[in-house]
Amino acid sequence: MDAKATGELIAARRRDLALSQAELAERLHVTDKAVSRWETGRGMPGLDSLEPLAEALGLSVSELLSGKELTREELPKAAGGQIMESMKREHTWKRLAWLAMAAVTALAVWGAGVSLRTQREQAERDAHYASSAHFEDEEALARMSAEYFEDRSPRFDAETLTVRERTELGDCLALLCADRRGEWCMTVWRRDALFPDRYRPIGGRVRVEPGIDGLMVWNFGDAENAVVAASGVELPEEAWQYEWLNGGTIYTGIVSPACQETPSYVLDLYLMTLEDSGNPISPRPSLYDDYGNYIYRD
Repeated sequence: MDAKATGELIAARRRDLALSQAELAERLHVTDKAVSRWETGRGMPGLDSLEPLAEALGLSVSELLSGKELTREELPKAAGGQIMESMKREHTWKRLAWLAMAAVTALAVWGAGVSLRTQREQAERDAHYASSAHFEDEEALARMSAEYFEDRSPRFDAETLTVRERTELGDCLALLCADRRGEWCMTVWRRDALFPDRYRPIGGRVRVEPGIDGLMVWNFGDAENAVVAASGVELPEEAWQYEWLNGGTIYTGIVSPACQETPSYVLDLYLMTLEDSGNPISPRPSLYDDYGNYIYRD
C-alpha cells in the first residue's frame, strides 16, 4: 500500500467529479480535515470509510488501496474471438469450436469470480493492516493515537506525542501518551482479527487532566463485553489505591508510583459484563492513601 498514491488518486477523482473536500466529507459523514489527511498521504481511510469512499468516487476498494485505476483483462471476449476465427477457417470443427468456447467462457467466469473474491479478501486485509499498528511499534501507536483524536480538537502537540505507559489484558491494550508540553491522552486498542500482532484503536480520552479530578473510569465496549479503562496522571504522592463500582461490586486498583519518565499514574484495564446497564459504572473512582484514608477531590 502507498498512502501517497492513494491520496493522489482520491484527490484526482474528487476534482474530476467537481467536488470540494467539504462536499466529499459530507457524503461520507467525516470532516474535511479527514479528507485532507487522506489526500496528502498523512493517513488512510478507516475500514468503515473505504466502501462509501470508493462508491462516492466511482472506484473499487482495490483501486483505492493500490492507488491507481485497475483494468481487467476481458478473457471470455478474447477467447471467444479466437474461436470464432478458427470456425471461419475450418467449418468441419464447428461443433468442437462451440464446445471449446463454452468451456473457456465457463472457466473465465469461474476465474473472474475467484479473482473478485480474492480482490475483496485482499482489500479487507489491506484495510485491516492500514488501520492498525504493531503492538511493539510505539512510534506508530503514538501516531495513530494522534490521528484518532485529530478531529476532536486535541490540545496536545501531535508531532511530539509519545507512549509513556501501557497495559495489556486479553485482546485489549491501553496507552498513556504525552507530548513535550506535558499534555496527556489515553487510547484503548483491540487486537486485530486478521493480524494478531497488530491492534486497532476503539476509544480513548483526548485529554487526561493531571491530578485527582482527571482520574476517570470509563467503558469503551458494550454492556455484555465491557472494556473498562481506568486512567489518571500526576496523582498525589500519598495516593495508594482507588475504588470504583460496577453495580454492587467494588473494584480496587493500585496507583503506580512516580518514576523517571512518568509521574504517579493509573492505567488499568478490566474486561467484564456490566451488572447494571442502566447505571453502568461510577466514572469518578474514590482515592485512598496506604492507611485507607479517603483523599478528597479538589
